[in-house]
Amino acid sequence: MIREKAIFIKLNQLHYSDRQLFDAAVAGFKPSSCGCPKCGAVGRLSRIRPYRRFMVSAEHGSRSDTELIVPRFRCGSCGCTHALLPDSLIPFGSYSLRFVLTVLLAYLNRSDTVADFCDHWQIAVSTLYGWIHLFRSQYNAWCRILDRILWVTQKSLDSVSDFPAFPSDFLSRFGFSFLQGHRASPSVSLQRIDRRRRPWVT
Repeated sequence: MIREKAIFIKLNQLHYSDRQLFDAAVAGFKPSSCGCPKCGAVGRLSRIRPYRRFMVSAEHGSRSDTELIVPRFRCGSCGCTHALLPDSLIPFGSYSLRFVLTVLLAYLNRSDTVADFCDHWQIAVSTLYGWIHLFRSQYNAWCRILDRILWVTQKSLDSVSDFPAFPSDFLSRFGFSFLQGHRASPSVSLQRIDRRRRPWVT
């Protein structure tokens, strides 16, 4: 998978839709200067048949579903194929990063029941709580001891959504995208990856 940096600024100041962010990242991608994520060969990526993917995003306070055409490339050196996804999208799922953060922010400020809240966003209650626990685990790994949280807070959401390079920095530090789930326990995976990449962390 090729991860392309997308425009990402404070949530309430972002005037682009997730579709516009996707289109801009795809249009700005230059395969001639990109290395293969598998073998590292530069300038060996050639376009192959794309695939369709649905993206769930937040627009005007509600859910919006959009179909995307995701470009794919094959490396001429190792033969591996890679999809191009901006880092504002969470891999292996339909939800955009901004959608999840918007839902979590709305959850903090909700006045209705959790069931009604989830009905409005068309998500399962288990999905909401899964995002909350994943956010907490990955945020704590990112901030380590200095700013640990037990639950999603306004301050923690602000720090993530106000960090212009946050998605790319998180990806380069841990090797996977923020709010991307894992087969193993997220906290165990994060500790293992964090210690491998940053040996001075104990």
